[in-house]
Amino acid sequence: MSTRSYAADWTEALDRSARFGLKVPEMVAPGEERYLTSQRQAEFPYVIRRALGDLTVDDLVCQCMAINIRLRAVLQEWLGCEVYYTIGWVDTDAGAPLFQFDDAFIAEKLANGHPGGEIGLHAWVTLPSLEVIDVSLATSFAVLQNRKDGHGGVIASHPDTLRGFAYRPMLVGDDFLRKTGILIEGSFLTIERS
Repeated sequence: MSTRSYAADWTEALDRSARFGLKVPEMVAPGEERYLTSQRQAEFPYVIRRALGDLTVDDLVCQCMAINIRLRAVLQEWLGCEVYYTIGWVDTDAGAPLFQFDDAFIAEKLANGHPGGEIGLHAWVTLPSLEVIDVSLATSFAVLQNRKDGHGGVIASHPDTLRGFAYRPMLVGDDFLRKTGILIEGSFLTIERS
C-alpha cells in the first residue's frame, strides 16, 4: 500500500469529478478544526439510531451507498457543517484493494450506464476537515472475512491516522450515481461483495 495523504487524493477526486462533467460541491480549503471530538464520538451511536433505527448486520454489509445518502443530511445538521458524499475504494496492507476502480471504469459507466446487478464501489462521507465517517466498512470487513469482531463498528476519524488500510477517494458527490443509473428515485443497486 502506498503512503499518500488523503488531502492529495481528495484534491484529485474533486478534479476528476469536474473533469468527468459531474457536479462538484463548492468547498473551502480544509481547516484545522476537528468535528469528530470525543464528545461527538460518544453521541454518534445515538445519532445513527435516531436517523436509521436499529440496524442489523445485513442492513450494513455492502450497503454503503444507500446508508451514506440517508445519513448525509442528518450528519450535516448534527455537526453543523457540510458533509460530502465520497465514492472510492479501500487500499489494504493485508491484501488486494477493495472495490478498486479507475478512470476507465468511470468513463464506461458514464457513457453506457449501469445495466443493473452488483457493482464494486465503496462510499463514505468526508467532512470539511477531511475526517471521514464510514458506518458500513467495519461490519463488511467482519462479515466478508468471517471475523467475530467488528460488527457494528464505525470508522470516524481523520483517514491519515488509520492503520492497515486507507481510503482512496475517486469522486465527490452523488452525481455519478444518478447519471449512471445506480441511484434511481431513491433506491440503489446492490454493491458487490468482494
